[in-house]
Amino acid sequence: MRNKLMTVIAAIAVVAGVVISAPANAAGVSIAGKGSSFANGMLQVCTAAYPTNTASYTSTGSGTGRTEFAAGNVQWAASDNQYTTAPLPGFNYTTVPLFGGPVVFAYSAVGVGDGLNLDASVISGIFKGTITKWNDAAIKALNTKVKLPNKSIKVAYRASGSGTTANLTSYLNQTVGGWLANNKDLVASAGGSGSFSTNSTSFATSQLLAAYIEDNSNAFGYFDLSDALTADVGIAKLKNAAGAFVMPTASAAGKFINAQPIITGSTDALNGTIGFTSNGTLVLGPNFTKVIPGAYQLSIVTYGLAPRFDNGGNSKLKSTDATKLAVQDFFNYVVKTCVPAKAASLGYVPLGSALKTSVLAQIKNIG
Repeated sequence: MRNKLMTVIAAIAVVAGVVISAPANAAGVSIAGKGSSFANGMLQVCTAAYPTNTASYTSTGSGTGRTEFAAGNVQWAASDNQYTTAPLPGFNYTTVPLFGGPVVFAYSAVGVGDGLNLDASVISGIFKGTITKWNDAAIKALNTKVKLPNKSIKVAYRASGSGTTANLTSYLNQTVGGWLANNKDLVASAGGSGSFSTNSTSFATSQLLAAYIEDNSNAFGYFDLSDALTADVGIAKLKNAAGAFVMPTASAAGKFINAQPIITGSTDALNGTIGFTSNGTLVLGPNFTKVIPGAYQLSIVTYGLAPRFDNGGNSKLKSTDATKLAVQDFFNYVVKTCVPAKAASLGYVPLGSALKTSVLAQIKNIG
């Protein structure tokens, strides 16, 4: 698998080499964003290549991004899930999908290459600490031809506040049960420290987690495909609802994401919980048990958070705030230009046509 990915990695290197600095014509308004480390690879490319204004992005984790946006410390944010608890922004805002990607289960089990078969039950057992060795019978049953080491599994997971974790907990809740859905704290979702692996370490961002797995033998964790492709780690296949073990590719993730229902409104039912959202928010309601042939089952969406213009019902009234309109222009650039051109080489997924049409209409409300 790794040899097959070398051309992809080379493409990433080429892209990275030409976007070290912002384009010469980028000037005017400066708009800073923070948030999702899952989305960092894509957003670093898009902010650097954005030609109209000066955009920047800091990978902090979704929770910090939401908090910083609500406090007004940044002009926009990226999050892998929506606001579900206070503090909420004290101003009108909107939530729109920007792009998606697969959540990769990565490992450094000694002597095991890419393509280890895993399913939701095994993954749940590893995090809950009921599966502690790589040669556990449950893992062996899915990998009968693989020599698994008799070594303890070092569990790496995201610290509380991660949007990637919120999606993972919903996936585990829907597929095997025993987890609190849409919970941004993996330990709390498992039922507390007594129901979680004792051989575990948390990390603030996907990049730090990836580095840990790369540097430590027999570790296991989850993060974005972009970081997985550039790290020296094993990449697992995940059993989907159709019964097939599927590698986390942009193509397989796209099949899952673009088959999910679009939800709009002021309060949205997401995975059995109520999300506190602004009027006009556009989100997806992921069904992680939906049977989609060829799909990678744990694929998620990164949302952009931006100020929403309230015209008071007067369609002729338009925003004149240059900074907020710059965020609108940047989101348009991400969805229409940057992601479609560069997502595949970075391990991300552009929005499908139906979803993209809805998103572009929603972006018009930013201002």
